[in-house]
Amino acid sequence: MAKKSYKNSLLYKVSANGLKKPSYLFGTMHMICARDFYIPAKVISALSKCSTYYMEVDLGSEDETQTMELASSENRDWTGDLTENEKESLRGIVVQRLGIPGDRIDEIPPMALINQMTLNAMDCEEIKVAEIELLKVAREKGLKSAGIETAMQQMKIARKVFNGKELLTQLKTDGVNYKDLFKKIILAYRHEKLEELAALVTDKKFMSRRAFSILVTNRNKRWAKEIPSLISSHSCFIAVGAGHLPGETGIIKALSDQGFKVNPVYR
Repeated sequence: MAKKSYKNSLLYKVSANGLKKPSYLFGTMHMICARDFYIPAKVISALSKCSTYYMEVDLGSEDETQTMELASSENRDWTGDLTENEKESLRGIVVQRLGIPGDRIDEIPPMALINQMTLNAMDCEEIKVAEIELLKVAREKGLKSAGIETAMQQMKIARKVFNGKELLTQLKTDGVNYKDLFKKIILAYRHEKLEELAALVTDKKFMSRRAFSILVTNRNKRWAKEIPSLISSHSCFIAVGAGHLPGETGIIKALSDQGFKVNPVYR
């Protein structure tokens, strides 16, 4: 069977299979430099046709955002699975790459280290969170906001994935210029090359197969079971990280296999 291609669009229309009105899937980059961020007119048009804006977690809910803030600042021992040599290696990388004192790594939440690495690679002063910018548009148009999973669910997933060995895998990648890599990611995003963008952000050099399974594949399976009930009675605009959409285990294929038409929107 020929590999199905998903090119030149991050926005997909979901229709047929008994739906009275279409819904939309949109692949985002969670964090992006303000200079590189924009919302295509077709995305605003799609939002205008929907009644609910779904994110991975409802960033329009104060309770959910507070839970996320608590999770991002929690202090726990996440280096317990490392040998002393591995801990020393991690300390050296944190000092060299992130400028954080090595004796403080036990105090810093794993996600804080990953976010700092991402910010360094982005090399810009002003950051946009795509889902929040879309939320502003959605509210202007009177849409309700919701999440396809809860902040607590995300926190449990993060705890499961981001242990010492996973952080060492992500930080220890030799010979990689993260700024050049991020430029490639931005170029793929700007040209809406979904498969290329997804491949870059989920590259096994930066994410172990175990992490990919937990962060991407398993969540895709769960979401693909839940989305049909979300879109059955009203039109939804569903924004998730672009890496969740394409591929054999992606949401596009999963919904197509259930009988929905999932077609790229070009304008």
